[in-house]
Amino acid sequence: MKNKSEITFVIVSLKAIKGIKNCLNNIGKNYKVIIAENSNSADIKNDIENSFSNAKCILLGKNFGYGTAANVGISNVETRFAFLINADIEIYENQIINLENKLNELKNDFSIVTPFYDDFKDFIENNKFDKLSNLNQKILLKNNTEQVTLAKGSSMLFNLSKFEKKIFDENFFFFFEEIDVCKKIIGKREKILLINNIKINHSGNKGVENIDSHEILNFRNWHYYWSSFYYHKKHYGFFSSLKIHVRRLIKYYLLKNYYIIFNKKKADVYKYRFNGLLKSMLGKKSSSGPNYGGR
Repeated sequence: MKNKSEITFVIVSLKAIKGIKNCLNNIGKNYKVIIAENSNSADIKNDIENSFSNAKCILLGKNFGYGTAANVGISNVETRFAFLINADIEIYENQIINLENKLNELKNDFSIVTPFYDDFKDFIENNKFDKLSNLNQKILLKNNTEQVTLAKGSSMLFNLSKFEKKIFDENFFFFFEEIDVCKKIIGKREKILLINNIKINHSGNKGVENIDSHEILNFRNWHYYWSSFYYHKKHYGFFSSLKIHVRRLIKYYLLKNYYIIFNKKKADVYKYRFNGLLKSMLGKKSSSGPNYGGR
């Protein structure tokens, strides 16, 4: 191995063995990697740790969701920086070296750093996750380093000196975990930085494997709207969140009943949106919905 790096990679997975192996092969063996596996698969743990001497696989025992698994993985990091990535992120050793050099230039003046990747621009510009404040923005791409208001959960390098023990709110099972973290960072006037001259790839939604796409769509619809209501309730209060979401609750209720007669898949879209939103309004846990665990 080369000189000890201050970066440890953390990957959240749900039986995404193929994606993990591809990711680890790209990273190489000069960096520590912790896999937080949302299952109890000893076969996956043995396969990874026997194949990659720099990797440690932590079995969570069951699927606890993204934020909880990420917290477990990050809590085992002993270096200055924890680089949380998905199994479908492609980043290579030469890019990591460039990133390390950039971190040295920045010294300690940031909370989160992310390299640029293909779907980041769409994520930050075209999604108004926070309905009551402007967290989205135009990405200028004029400078090598750009200060932003959001970072996507698929690629977040944390300066651990800026954070308490648990970074993510574990009430979120999926969606809005990173929005919540970024909201707190901006509130503290800390920096989230985009490194434009280091470009990585994100193939998207491959943190889980061998699961029916319709099931994943239902899962995403349920958890997105659960998390949206919870996020706004947490930051702005119950009644503000209710005002934002109540029309959608009524709309999804009507549409799920309308489509049930002639288009079951479309009815499912609105059913899962309605059920996730209703459960959140009633204060039910997010893990009470359908459960998968990657991104």
